Amino acid sequence: MIDYRQIRAARALLNWSQADLARASGMATSSIKNIENESTSSRKETLTQIRDTFDQNGIEFTPGSGVRLKNDIVAVHDGKRATTALHDSIYTHVQGSADREVCIIGMDETFSVESDGLLPIVNHIDRLRRAGVSERILICEGDTRFLNSPDSYRWLPRNYFNRNAPIYIYGDRVAIHSGSLRRRTVIIESRPLAQHLKRIFCLLWDEIAFAPCAMHEERRAARR
Repeated sequence: MIDYRQIRAARALLNWSQADLARASGMATSSIKNIENESTSSRKETLTQIRDTFDQNGIEFTPGSGVRLKNDIVAVHDGKRATTALHDSIYTHVQGSADREVCIIGMDETFSVESDGLLPIVNHIDRLRRAGVSERILICEGDTRFLNSPDSYRWLPRNYFNRNAPIYIYGDRVAIHSGSLRRRTVIIESRPLAQHLKRIFCLLWDEIAFAPCAMHEERRAARR
């Protein structure tokens, strides 16, 4: 658990006042002051709330009461290694995340199979399923090729869809998988970015996208 010295040091790295930290964490300035002055015993939940606030703003706490600015880690994989690196990153990383979910914006599985082959994709889906990891996938309106369970998909209206660079959001990572003749995967480790894109994904999923199965039922009913 973090201590008052780390809190002071973290504020200094961000050039935050006690009032700034209070606003960011949703706490009273007097509470921050009391914690830093050790004038009151701090609850574990309070320190966790402060730690999470710093974490979301680019601060990392290290062993031995250390504090430092986090460097977002960017990895780029090209060619045949691109798809394997993406699948391995998702499988390895998402198992340690809280929600054990992968969210994908802009998937075209026909295009993916043509570019990467069917077997690697099916093996990846099966491996995630065995590990208890779920996927939610936003695909183009009218696309009916489902390699995953149908309830994993929702259709995006065509004017919202771009198949050229699907975005994968998992844990505190974001990956972009692009190209056809030359595949490229860019993996960014950044919790604030992942959280921001996850909120955008949820907005699209809840407010704009719609279930393909429901649309099929409506069309069948209209033809009767």
